[in-house]
Amino acid sequence: MVDESNEAAGAAAEQKSLRRRKRVLIPATILVVVAAIVFGYWYAYLRGYASTDDAYIDGDAVTVSAKMLGRITLLGAAEGDSVSQGQVLVRLDDSDLKAQEAQAQAGLEYVRQSVPVAKINLDRASDDFDRASYQYRNKVVTKEQFDHAAKALEAARAQYKVALSQVDASKAQLAVIETQLGNTTVTASVAGVVAKKWVVPGDIVQPGQPIFTLYDLGDLWITANFEETKLGALRPGDRVRIKVDALGGREFNGTVVLIGAAAASRFSLIPPNNASGNFTKVTQRIPVKISIENGKPHSSGARALLLPGMSVEVKVREGGK
Repeated sequence: MVDESNEAAGAAAEQKSLRRRKRVLIPATILVVVAAIVFGYWYAYLRGYASTDDAYIDGDAVTVSAKMLGRITLLGAAEGDSVSQGQVLVRLDDSDLKAQEAQAQAGLEYVRQSVPVAKINLDRASDDFDRASYQYRNKVVTKEQFDHAAKALEAARAQYKVALSQVDASKAQLAVIETQLGNTTVTASVAGVVAKKWVVPGDIVQPGQPIFTLYDLGDLWITANFEETKLGALRPGDRVRIKVDALGGREFNGTVVLIGAAAASRFSLIPPNNASGNFTKVTQRIPVKISIENGKPHSSGARALLLPGMSVEVKVREGGK
């Protein structure tokens, strides 16, 4: 009876010890497996790479604006429209300028008619001076009469020059008005897509006020703001893997084109002043320009869906070509 009790007690102790070992071994095994998976992922996908999610698709924004004050009478495109270079996008009211043009043309014609009159007066004064000069040499007229003829010739010459100058001034004035008339028509300076329309017909715009914003969707790139601590091994020409959030993480290939010459904070409205006494060290970010290759993405047609401002994640192979 005693032996059976001892055997039962030994078996219970052994089971209890086994359960304790399992409670230790199972978590330890799980921890080792997780660590192995993490290490394998780091070794295969992160080792030798610099990555950031502070990146977006970028492009040149072209602002279409008028060079003069005016009321909009026509907008030749809407948001989302594709426009070609030289296409008429805006027309301003030109009724006042056309009236000024008619007035300037009439003034030009008037001063042109005054030129022959001034030339006739000059010729007559020249003839009078020649006769007075001859008569003065022959003692026919007095010195006073000769001087009057000379002064009249000088006055006629001056009037003729004034008439010619008035013609030039009227031509210049007319050219200014014609230039202003040309400025009432605003064309697209580049081909692209209308990303934003800022006004509507009937609005009065100021010189330089944005009317349209265009993007050339065929010339896009990635601007990635890398932490300064990750820039040591980055070089122009390094290969880049790009994931676009809007396309479900579809990947594109790219290449590092340019590493910025200054931290992004230098271009803020009020750059930080590190000379102050309350300095706090903050890791700066440097903009890196990355090209998007024209090769086909993983999904057909996805390349055409890339739009400026979309968020992306980039992973650069450090020193890799």
